[in-house]
Amino acid sequence: MDLTLTYTVNSIFGWLLTIISVFGYFLTLKRVKEKWMFWIVLATGWALFAMAQTFLISGQFNNLPFLLALGLSSWILVIVSLLLGFLKVVRLSRKS
Repeated sequence: MDLTLTYTVNSIFGWLLTIISVFGYFLTLKRVKEKWMFWIVLATGWALFAMAQTFLISGQFNNLPFLLALGLSSWILVIVSLLLGFLKVVRLSRKS
């Protein structure tokens, strides 16, 4: 399999998840009337992932430490956002 195809699929996947996360933030804000910041952290994490994949597709930006930093920080942000989401759900369940 061609690596460019893999990076393209990953990039599309990352940008799609970024859009879904931003949509989730606004939908939650509209329905619950609260700002759930884990959506923004999740969108930022996926956007960093998608940017790294987009840079790999372009082939013009071959700074490996920068790409590794983008990839690592994206996964850290995704994990942090999941933890923030779990904490929010736990706090809501304690209120009721």
